[in-house]
Amino acid sequence: MSEYDECTDALVDRTVLTELQAELGGDHAIINTFVRNYVELLPWRVGRLHRALEKLDIDDAMDAVLSLKTSSHMVGAICMNRLATELEISIRLLPNADHLDELAAQVHEIDRFVSGTIQELETKVE
Repeated sequence: MSEYDECTDALVDRTVLTELQAELGGDHAIINTFVRNYVELLPWRVGRLHRALEKLDIDDAMDAVLSLKTSSHMVGAICMNRLATELEISIRLLPNADHLDELAAQVHEIDRFVSGTIQELETKVE
């Protein structure tokens, strides 16, 4: 797998949520709810990737990875965003769905950072 600074240092970029909070007029409650929703859905989103690969469902895999990438970007989960982006590119480069199982290592790499990302985000919620 690729070595990204974002995945070996901080997993979350604090400035993303700070900027979002400023745009929302400093409302902590909205940011906290937003982060909690991401945290609750993160394991489900990654599980959905696993299921799509197991079923060789390329459309569901693409939908799942785009959901993971977009939501991760919005909360500043920079490692998840990077790994999801890399997986998205890999899916797009596949000749067909029969090759989805070749991407299992990338999904397992994403697995490695789920709990750390959750932990970092939960420590930032006030």
